[in-house]
Amino acid sequence: MSAPRWILLAALASIASGCASPSVFPTPEAREALVPSGKLRVAINLGNPVLAKRAAVGSEVSGIAIDLGRALASRLEAEFMPVLYPNAGALVDGAKAGAWDVAFAAIDPARADTLEFTAPYMEVGNTLLVSLSSGIRALADADRPGVRVGVGVKNAADLFLSRNLKDAQLVRVPDTLDAAVELLQTGRADVYAGNRERLLALRDKLDGYRLLEGRYYAVEHAIAMPLGRRPGVRFADAFVEELKRSGAVAEAIKRHSIRGVDVAPSAKGRAAAGR
Repeated sequence: MSAPRWILLAALASIASGCASPSVFPTPEAREALVPSGKLRVAINLGNPVLAKRAAVGSEVSGIAIDLGRALASRLEAEFMPVLYPNAGALVDGAKAGAWDVAFAAIDPARADTLEFTAPYMEVGNTLLVSLSSGIRALADADRPGVRVGVGVKNAADLFLSRNLKDAQLVRVPDTLDAAVELLQTGRADVYAGNRERLLALRDKLDGYRLLEGRYYAVEHAIAMPLGRRPGVRFADAFVEELKRSGAVAEAIKRHSIRGVDVAPSAKGRAAAGR
């Protein structure tokens, strides 16, 4: 058996051990809503390294979305079928086309006309990549006339900043690392916004850039489904709470060395905090 296969089995065993005594099981209605074809088609966004990564073209995809997607398929007693997308915008378009059953995606009100979400399973810190000589120390410093903020089109940073920036100009490019590199190298943007994992990868491809400390926004990530699958959402919501409670989400974050990410609070904790 190849090394990647051993790694995959170890990952699944770790998730299984975290849920050694499952407490959540799908009803027939939930199973029908989630796996009408008998296969769980799981949408994976390859454009976000927090969720999934591929070392090279044609190589195996790995990441927290793969691990948790397999765990969900196992609980549903269904075959796991990954459906790969290059970015978040293409993934959302796939929902409109009926191309997948569940996805791992950022919660955002701009997607509410297409997707339903469970409670979040993790929170992803977003920040800015700036030049070493920049005087920008926080998002407020960047939100000034004449400042150009680069973002990947239709990703979580784009959706949030589209609503919240008042004076700075957003410069949208395809949601890929290569497009972000070109944007900064050609001087068409002054800073770039995204999650810490993505920005660290971007910094490594450039000279003279640094990440701002802290975060301007914590993006909540959840299991998403196309609208109209309410029994499936109820089951997946309870499944997410089980994964958080058991430590399976924390173990997956640690296993994949995802930076700038925290396990989301329990649904009860969120309610008590008034979130």
